[in-house]
Amino acid sequence: MAVHAEPVRELLGRLGASPAQGLSAAEVARRRREHGPNRLPEPPRVPGWRRLLAQLRDPLVLTLLGAAAVAVLVGMSERPAASLLERFGDAIAILLIVVMNALIGFFQERRAEAALEALQKLSAPSARVRREGRVQEVPAAEVVPGDIVELEAGDAVPADARLLHTLDLATEESALTGESMPVGKDAAAPVAADAPIADQTTMVFTATMVVRGKARAVVTATGARTELGSIGELMRSVRDEKTPLELRLQKFSKMILWICLGLSAALMAWGLVRGGRAWHELLLEAVSLAVAAIPEGLPAVTTITLALGMQRMARRGAIVRRLPAVETLGAATVICSDKTGTLTQNEMTVREIYAAGHRYRVTGEGYDLGGDILTEDGQSVLAAPLSETLQQALSVAALCNNAELERNEATGRWRVVGDPTEGALLTVAAKGGCERMSVSGSHIVLRELPFDSDRQRMSVVTRDAQGREVAHVKGSVDVLLPRCQTHRTDDGLRKLGAAEREAILGEAERMSGQALRVLCLCRHEQLDHAHIDEAEHVERELTFLGLVGMMDPPRPGVKQAVATCAHAGIRAVMITGDHKLTATAVAREIGLWQEGDLAITGTELGAMSDAELDARIGQARIFARTSPEQKLRIVRALKRRGEVVAMTGDGVNDAPALREAHIGVAMGRGGTDVARQASDLVLADDNFATIVEAVREGRAIFRNIQKFIFFLLSANMGLVTAVFAVSFFGAWPPLTPLMILWINLVTNGLPALALGVDPPDRKLMDEPPRAAEDGLLGRRDLLGIAYVGVVMGGAAVALYALSPQDGPALGRARALAFTLLALSPLMHSLSCRSPRRSILSLRPVLSAPLMAAVAASTAIHLVAVLVPTLQPVFKTFPVTLAQWALVLALAALVIPAVELAKGVARVRRRGAAAPGAAAPARLSSSG
Repeated sequence: MAVHAEPVRELLGRLGASPAQGLSAAEVARRRREHGPNRLPEPPRVPGWRRLLAQLRDPLVLTLLGAAAVAVLVGMSERPAASLLERFGDAIAILLIVVMNALIGFFQERRAEAALEALQKLSAPSARVRREGRVQEVPAAEVVPGDIVELEAGDAVPADARLLHTLDLATEESALTGESMPVGKDAAAPVAADAPIADQTTMVFTATMVVRGKARAVVTATGARTELGSIGELMRSVRDEKTPLELRLQKFSKMILWICLGLSAALMAWGLVRGGRAWHELLLEAVSLAVAAIPEGLPAVTTITLALGMQRMARRGAIVRRLPAVETLGAATVICSDKTGTLTQNEMTVREIYAAGHRYRVTGEGYDLGGDILTEDGQSVLAAPLSETLQQALSVAALCNNAELERNEATGRWRVVGDPTEGALLTVAAKGGCERMSVSGSHIVLRELPFDSDRQRMSVVTRDAQGREVAHVKGSVDVLLPRCQTHRTDDGLRKLGAAEREAILGEAERMSGQALRVLCLCRHEQLDHAHIDEAEHVERELTFLGLVGMMDPPRPGVKQAVATCAHAGIRAVMITGDHKLTATAVAREIGLWQEGDLAITGTELGAMSDAELDARIGQARIFARTSPEQKLRIVRALKRRGEVVAMTGDGVNDAPALREAHIGVAMGRGGTDVARQASDLVLADDNFATIVEAVREGRAIFRNIQKFIFFLLSANMGLVTAVFAVSFFGAWPPLTPLMILWINLVTNGLPALALGVDPPDRKLMDEPPRAAEDGLLGRRDLLGIAYVGVVMGGAAVALYALSPQDGPALGRARALAFTLLALSPLMHSLSCRSPRRSILSLRPVLSAPLMAAVAASTAIHLVAVLVPTLQPVFKTFPVTLAQWALVLALAALVIPAVELAKGVARVRRRGAAAPGAAAPARLSSSG
């Protein structure tokens, strides 16, 4: 039989537990050895050395390692008289680049983990258990099955437990079920054996909080055997998947790899067929071509760009756990969001009051006391003396209450200790000038009749300053209104007739239609002291004072964030464990719900086949009363549609779906440890609106990655063109691998980084998400790369052709080509800021970071050319003024060439504006 339905006597016998004595120390030790500590098994930590090696799995990096090995072999075959730097300089340079890239990625991910660990909090650090006849406080990790635990308001439940005795007990289970309202518990309630977690009123669960009442319970499961543990097992069934950026880079790297190998093999074969050269010279030439074709700076610049984006997002409150996840959110087409604690504050707030026939609107959010109570014409009720009816209603809210409001001095935030509903009542009373401290000063509490699920009401009897014994009553409208005989109006007490009752019920229905939870506030002033312990005496002949309507309100900024997502072509879907009506009302308030959208309950979802779900999920905007398994199923259905799915959430019940989504976004402040561990991105400020900035940042990062890839491949194509063309002339000395690496990394690296940190375009969120099947570069981008490469490489070949064809002169021509191919990409970088617009139309015309990068790269290259001790290493020579003029003129040639191509593309686009015109070409899709 299920534990929650098993007779208590049988359960205690099976567990060997005594409610009065508890377990002995020896028995606790034995059970701890048998069951282990009361914590979820942690995923095995990947050793640091394995994470470091994981940075080397990129195909481009592996190719570079292969090129380094070949360079070592070639160096070993060279003359022994040469210095180690001359023999192995190429290999050393390649290996330094590989190591630098790996270390950057490794330390950035370690930094993210350290930030995440700073957010981790123990969900239940200690527990009060009865052992050997007395209550002891022990670490929650030491609780064992059979322990008798004592619970009261404010306690975190340390383990799954069956209730033995309860007194007005309620727990907050939103982290486990998604239900925002406290759940009443009753040790004696009959529960069906197949009841879901939300209906198991005889049980309390790990990761939930006691908000009201007291209880004694016997622990039935600890660690991985709890309901929380079963969700952990569900998470382990979800495999990690590569992000869209990782897949694109992997596909792109493989394409580059095969092109490099093909070109190198062709060049090697051509040399062998032609004959006349040593094999190691041909091999070095093939390696030179491979090194020229591989964008060595791509892994490092990509890693650094993602890392810088990661740091910018961290400053805005978003902590990224994996570098590629920085970009992935920018590709999202659907954001699946939990409601409670993510779209809403998970803090009950009174929104409306109805008293003496008047409606009042309450401002402010959560438990912050800074709001106001406004009349129907928008005036503050504090602008004049409170009406007696409203004052009495707010006094009932403050006095018929067991919660406490606490202010965190460090953050200034208010929180409730106790029932969130009672916290909302304390807050609204304070906004109307009826703080509990001031009200309770004139009242002495004599008796409390607690709330329970059967009575649906709570009463507190006090003696006021006039010596009268007064009952302050709150509860369900359906229960209290029939017990009312009078109602207070602006003209005093009046008999409550049928018309007045109908009007009150109409107001309650109106509030309920807005998904507000409605409570009735009443008083009884004619009490007989001899009968104040009798509920039937206290809670009869009541005076109706008013209604309060409350809800868990949306977070500030969420409505604007949802609108921005919609404008950017991103569909937001609410997945919640809460009721359908409540979820729909919140969705309407934040602009998530549109005409024709569907709201599907967990029951309806359970009856659907996968094919039926696939057919309806495109219209579904809300999934209500869902289980963790169903959330997982929804995410998988969206992925089958080809959507890039981001899942946000803060509860334990969100964790499996967070893991399954392309990118999981967890709450850092109010979220659970399990949700944070399952996520790729953690919002440290728990602000849904931060997601919009993260989307913007992700899109900007991808756009910048496109920019610097276009830039790097254009420069590499110039090198490939030069190396390949020079190889057809046997007397022309080719560029050495060290020269090529110097150009690719030292001179091209800084401008690529500058392009990688370009600020986001202001219109970036006006565009739809890019298609999942789109590559990093399109066909027109590749044509643009070839075009630029021919211009740069052709200019370098021209230097060889214009030189006298003797050995020393050709050596000088190679040195000039080296400088030309280093400076030409720097000129080209100015045109890479936009694929369409002219340099002169950009604002600012010159980007300060890019100009600084160009100046620094130029200065660094001059060191290799002008410093005498480095000239033998780089095989350079002193350069005359005439030679500098020729090199600079040829290097600058790329700017008018690219601007001409952009101009032609703009003309074709304007022509394409006419109906039936062909689609315009463009040089690049980046930027």
